[in-house]
Amino acid sequence: MRHRSKRHSKHRPAGRFDPVGLFHHDGIALRPLITTLLLLLLAAKTAAIVARGPVSIEMDAAQYWRLSASVMSGDLLLMGDRIAFRTPGYPWFLASIRSAAGADALFWTAAIQGILSLLSTWIAARLSVRITRLPRALPITLLVSLPCVSALVFNAAILSETLFVFLLMMNLSAVQRYVDRESVGSTIWLGVTFALTLLTRPIVLLLWIPHVMFIALIHWRRSRLRHRQHNPRIALQRVSHSARLMHLLIIGAVVLSSVSPWLIRNQVMFGKPFLTEFVGRNLWIVTFQDGSCAGLPIPNTDAGQTLTRRLDRVGVTDDRELTWTVSGGLIKSGLSDPQADQLMKRVAIDAIRQAPTDFVVPTLSRVLNFWRTRATELPQQGNRGQFFGQHVWQYDLPLIDQLVRFRASNILWANTLMMFVIAAGIVVLVVHSPTRPAGIWILLMMAYFSVITGVFEIPAYRYRMVIEPLSACVIGSAAAILLSKRTKPAIRA
Repeated sequence: MRHRSKRHSKHRPAGRFDPVGLFHHDGIALRPLITTLLLLLLAAKTAAIVARGPVSIEMDAAQYWRLSASVMSGDLLLMGDRIAFRTPGYPWFLASIRSAAGADALFWTAAIQGILSLLSTWIAARLSVRITRLPRALPITLLVSLPCVSALVFNAAILSETLFVFLLMMNLSAVQRYVDRESVGSTIWLGVTFALTLLTRPIVLLLWIPHVMFIALIHWRRSRLRHRQHNPRIALQRVSHSARLMHLLIIGAVVLSSVSPWLIRNQVMFGKPFLTEFVGRNLWIVTFQDGSCAGLPIPNTDAGQTLTRRLDRVGVTDDRELTWTVSGGLIKSGLSDPQADQLMKRVAIDAIRQAPTDFVVPTLSRVLNFWRTRATELPQQGNRGQFFGQHVWQYDLPLIDQLVRFRASNILWANTLMMFVIAAGIVVLVVHSPTRPAGIWILLMMAYFSVITGVFEIPAYRYRMVIEPLSACVIGSAAAILLSKRTKPAIRA
């Protein structure tokens, strides 16, 4: 006991209050209490923002509402809606709530989405602990998440962001779980979470590349340790190459079986199996609009002439730089939804080939601005708007209103500062040897979302908010590493 007391006093800064145990181990008993208090504050903040009222069901929300009605009528694969730019995940989610809640479905959707956003933060906090093996990373990640308010407004909207963020964090947790266990059960769960995320938003279609690289880095590190360590007390997992191949086949089978009904639906309706056809519309925006986009002219190529003739035929002569104006005109001219998107994609690619520099320069700017774009407009909450007979609510909460009004995400310098803080956190994870594979994994994922968004979209806050929990995980993990004196390995046997 005397030896332990001396060792602890060696690491304790004299006179410093440290209830979370950031500098020594005496705070371990208080850590669950601190974590509970932080969770209660996060839950109260979420509930208070939802209490401000629902968001009017219009534009994208109105379409989700209509699609969910089709699902409720028994059209699970939306065969009655000849659209190719949506996946069925969120309509299924919304239809299940509407079927159970009736006229209170809007309230229960907001409440359930609020719970999902809270769970996303919890998963991020747990992931920070599993990455660093430092328990203090959990309360730090929760503390970092406490000031965030902008994303919570989307809980009150009929939009897919909240569900997508939750499923994305579930998938990242499943990847880490597989790395830890490499079991058949963790393999199946990884495939299930990836499929659900994919069916909600297909932007994650290529996210398996960072996942595979992370698993490969962990395997390479374990192989090195296996050759270097001769201590019989160090147990390293030995999973054969054939077992890993089997895991890969299981993941592929789970994902394929999950998405195949939607692929078959599109094959039957449009003659081609695909998840969505929307790349052409995305490219049209960034190629032909002005401002942060390239502002190129429609090229005089075969595809460009075909598109122009079709638009002329249906009287679409103005605003041809607008995506939905052109898309609607092409469909009116006789093309199916995916055919219109494919023609728009060919025309945009032709224009980019004729002026690649004019396209690349604003694209690089948009990739950077993914991190800096202000949250200038959030969905408007309240009891005014279109609600299709749903019960609505509105509670005036001046403090919460002020927090949303003066949100940091609407300040350019604050977003820029946060960009550098996240970058510094990733550097800490990569430099710190035990967390290097996870740091590279997170770096690749952050780059993936910013590049995909920058290439195909005009940056907006709603695109960046999907990685807020992961960003909190990065900051919490890095802070825990910097505040820790321990060197416990990040790879668990």
